[in-house]
Amino acid sequence: RNLLPWDIMQGRHYQNPGGLRIGTSEITRLGMKEKEMDQIAEFIKQVLIDKKDPNKVKEEIKEFRRVFQEVKYCFQSPNEAYEYHKFY
Repeated sequence: RNLLPWDIMQGRHYQNPGGLRIGTSEITRLGMKEKEMDQIAEFIKQVLIDKKDPNKVKEEIKEFRRVFQEVKYCFQSPNEAYEYHKFY
């Protein structure tokens, strides 16, 4: 979580910031591009704004990322992207 410039003026404490930082390097490394970024934003919107059940969105995300299991934009590796780590 990240403190936003206006958080202090709105009375927010640094330990409870109003922002969320989402890095794109990892999803780019998996070969995702603009279209996939739009879909990721939609997943976030569904949970935070539309109040959709996070467990249902989680299942959609698992299906979405099923095709993104290989490291791109890097040296070739015989290992899958998350052979040693499980992320869902």
